[in-house]
Amino acid sequence: MKCKYISKCMFYNKNKMPNEKGFGAIFRKKYCESVFSVCARFLVAEALGQEYVSDSLYPNMTDVAKRLIENHSMNQGK
Repeated sequence: MKCKYISKCMFYNKNKMPNEKGFGAIFRKKYCESVFSVCARFLVAEALGQEYVSDSLYPNMTDVAKRLIENHSMNQGK
């Protein structure tokens, strides 16, 4: 199953990383077409909305995604 955000993902649609070969192809296969539930971009989009997904957030940056989600949740509680 493919990620539901794949067609709108700025990481690929703005040529952040070519996805036909190299790391782009590896990321696309791993995160977009397989285990998208561990993609940092997917995590942020699901938790906060796509408008919170930074163009600079790479799929493997789950630690950054988790901090962003946590910080957003803490700020909402104030």
